[in-house]
Amino acid sequence: MVFVFKTNIANQLQKEGISKLLKRHFPTCHWSFDLEDCDKILRIESSFEVTQQVIQLMQENGYDCEELID
Repeated sequence: MVFVFKTNIANQLQKEGISKLLKRHFPTCHWSFDLEDCDKILRIESSFEVTQQVIQLMQENGYDCEELID
């Protein structure tokens, strides 16, 4: 499954910090950021539901995060 989130990650340094946390919490998932998009998209590929955990992790670290649903 692919989960898509709107974030407020603004730069490469923030992206790298969050990537380290994602790797620690979701070692089997693949993710990517699109900081060029106006919604600063975070995409996560996972075989299990991650929505609430991702939102909580982002918010605990001071970032906005909401799932975008088709």
